[in-house]
Amino acid sequence: MLRQIYDTILKISFRNFIKHWKVGLLAILGTMVATMLLVGGLSLNDSVSAYLHQKLTKNFGDVDLIIKDKADTIFLPKAVNAESVELLLKQYPQVTKYVPVKIAQVTAKIKGKYVDLFAIAINENFEKFLGQNVQPFTISEDTAKAFGINIGDEIEIITAKTSFNIKIGAFGRGTLNFRGETASANGTIFLPESYFEEYSVYPLKDPNVYFVSTNLPVEQHETFAKELEEKEGSIRVIAGKYRLSNSPLNKIIGYLFIGFSGFTVISSFLFVSSFFGIIVEERKRSLGVLRALGYTSLRMFSVLFVEGLLYLISSEIVGAVAGIFFGRYLLDKINSFGREDQLFAFVQDRIPFNISFSTIVLGILIAMIVPVIILIYRSMEFSQITPSELYGDRPIEKKKKKGKVKRVFVAIVGILLFLFLLRTSYVYALLGLLSIVPLFYRNSLVTFVYGLSILASIYPVVGSGGAKDLLIRSGFALVGSIYSIFAFIPYAKAFFERFKNVSVVLALSYIDKHKMRNFAMFVIYAVTLILILVSAIVPTSISEYINERKEEGAFGYNFIIVENPIKTFFGSYKYLNDEEFVAKFEALVPLQLVQASFPEDKKKYTIIVSDERIFEYLKLPNEKLMKEIKRQDWSKVPDKTLYLSNKILKTPGIEVTMVLKGVLPGISPKIVETLYVKDIYDPQETLLPLDGVLIWRNKKFFGAISGYAGVIKDPQKALEAQEFVARKLDGAFYITGEIEKLYASTNNLVDLSLQLFQLGFIAGFAGLAIITFRNVYARKKEIGMLRAIGADSKVVYRMFIYEALAIVFIATIVAILASIFVVKDLVAFVQPLLSSFKVVIPFWKVFVTLAGVFGITIIFVSLPASISQKIPPSEALRVFD
Repeated sequence: MLRQIYDTILKISFRNFIKHWKVGLLAILGTMVATMLLVGGLSLNDSVSAYLHQKLTKNFGDVDLIIKDKADTIFLPKAVNAESVELLLKQYPQVTKYVPVKIAQVTAKIKGKYVDLFAIAINENFEKFLGQNVQPFTISEDTAKAFGINIGDEIEIITAKTSFNIKIGAFGRGTLNFRGETASANGTIFLPESYFEEYSVYPLKDPNVYFVSTNLPVEQHETFAKELEEKEGSIRVIAGKYRLSNSPLNKIIGYLFIGFSGFTVISSFLFVSSFFGIIVEERKRSLGVLRALGYTSLRMFSVLFVEGLLYLISSEIVGAVAGIFFGRYLLDKINSFGREDQLFAFVQDRIPFNISFSTIVLGILIAMIVPVIILIYRSMEFSQITPSELYGDRPIEKKKKKGKVKRVFVAIVGILLFLFLLRTSYVYALLGLLSIVPLFYRNSLVTFVYGLSILASIYPVVGSGGAKDLLIRSGFALVGSIYSIFAFIPYAKAFFERFKNVSVVLALSYIDKHKMRNFAMFVIYAVTLILILVSAIVPTSISEYINERKEEGAFGYNFIIVENPIKTFFGSYKYLNDEEFVAKFEALVPLQLVQASFPEDKKKYTIIVSDERIFEYLKLPNEKLMKEIKRQDWSKVPDKTLYLSNKILKTPGIEVTMVLKGVLPGISPKIVETLYVKDIYDPQETLLPLDGVLIWRNKKFFGAISGYAGVIKDPQKALEAQEFVARKLDGAFYITGEIEKLYASTNNLVDLSLQLFQLGFIAGFAGLAIITFRNVYARKKEIGMLRAIGADSKVVYRMFIYEALAIVFIATIVAILASIFVVKDLVAFVQPLLSSFKVVIPFWKVFVTLAGVFGITIIFVSLPASISQKIPPSEALRVFD
């Protein structure tokens, strides 16, 4: 008997599921979005995790630990104390082998582009550590693949003193595919040890690195590294494999994406709630018959729950499959964000796609939690309704009179508790209470006044507080916008009545009558549009701000040369003595980067030291100061004149005592000097924040980073200058070009974010189509009456189309109004940092998005709306209350 009952329940549920397959398809489309996004996002974690795990052996081989002297830097290598290091390592049985290594940095010219590489000396000890002979001029396999290098190809190696050509002898794997401590550098070229001295590859006689292999699992490498550092205080031990396997990148990409698309997932959940509500209404007559035949509440619950579960399971399967393809798409997008440069080339790994079955199951389970809870709640709520209510043809109306006060009380307590937990001000607490009044007192004028009041209340506090306050105000801006715009629906209906537009008037009437039924779809559209508008406007505004200042560069100079400190051992190139090189520039000024501090103060500041020539193109964010600089005779500006950030000193025209030293650690002596602060400026308005500019002619600070600041207008000459500097093994930065790349990258990220947010519309499109299906069948009597009095079928069709478009249009107006507040709030945060920052609206992107939303809405709603045209008046009029 029990089995027959369960069989009957399953048959009814399956019958309803199969019979309403059109609605089912739309339900699957709307519900699958959450699963697709979650599985796609989690697949990124799997892909990155597999990629990093592969790199452990691919780029480190037997090297578990890398030991350096604490004072060793990328600029100035320092030899390791071999005796103390080897004595230390011999004390630990965990260490299976080790080898001292000479490692330096060189630049290689490969197929017309310059590539920074490590250079490692090949000797007997190194080959013994590897357990194999190393072919001279072996290059990392990753480097060879990235640039299409073949055995026997010739490349040029540039060192601090000279350059020479070599022919590639082999491709290195494992340890010979070494790409630095993070396994992300361009790779390594392995040279005979004799080349290190002959071609000035390496400035020291003794090795500066130890490669260490252990018998410990990767998870214990970091602990062992710290133990070694504690035993020998002069060394720094890097557990490369451990750091790579525990990299935040391992998880952050997927979770960042999931967080970024969180509102889209919420949109899908809102759709689920609305859909199950519609299913409940559609099944009330058939379920009423079952209840009359003696079905208990549990069986009623089971019938509805099983049918809903079939929709969910179907959508989860489709969503998981779509998520796999979507994960591939996202990974391709991430892989496409490569570094592009006309002069320099980089090894850029492509992360291969990988996803495990457990990840798919996890994504499905997470995506199902909220929908299943909603389904259980709807099924339980519906199973408690009496047979007479179920069997009636009127919409189900709960007796809420007694429970209204209770719901108001619960809502007030909930909002107060939420705001208390956030520790918000009394203003937000009052606004929270203000926000719930229109929910229980539904009057258009009251709703409009309350909505306007909320917007007016948050306006004075725009830009105040922190990120938490910004999010709270954004929520209130949305609520206030919804109330303000929703209140105009009756007036819009009255306006169109004057034009006797039956389709529009009927559409607005139904929206006004069934506001709560359409509310979920309305919120989906509104929130998604707000995210799209904000994510399009704010990054674009920042990009345009940066782009406008690309010619300004750093403090007025757009080309920076940084001399390689290692060349201190070999002698620096005198760029100002090279007339052909200097001719490429409008100006070229020598400078030094120096660290400054006040006595008895640990805080450090970075200042530029130069002579009066820097005034020619100098731009500091102080209009009065710049006018004074342009008027004065630069040659009469005394040495030790300082222009300082107003974050350090508020009062100019005084003398201060400061400690000055070079920025390179370990070799920079300190000097104490009295400096005259001529004037101050706001560093936040400079593209590259700078603490100060010191005029001091012919002063050399040992340990400072030396270089030049230049102004160059012709991009081709800038490229030629960059190449010339690169061949001297110095650093050259064409700031204008770098900003252009940043601008392009930001635009790519904005486009990707827009695509992610637009996925939220899938739930909206499907939801509107389902609601329209439901409305067509629920309004058969009204359709029959219209047709019977002579209304054309196109009037009925347009009624449903206009109803859907009206929801989208209202949501668009709400989104625009709310976005104005949100963007203004964000700008208020940015402007104290960048006072000349202006909002730039990418009208074309916004227009295309909105046009697409309206167009696709029409397509989705057209199918159910077209069904209304085919209903004959005689059939429609047979429907009665």
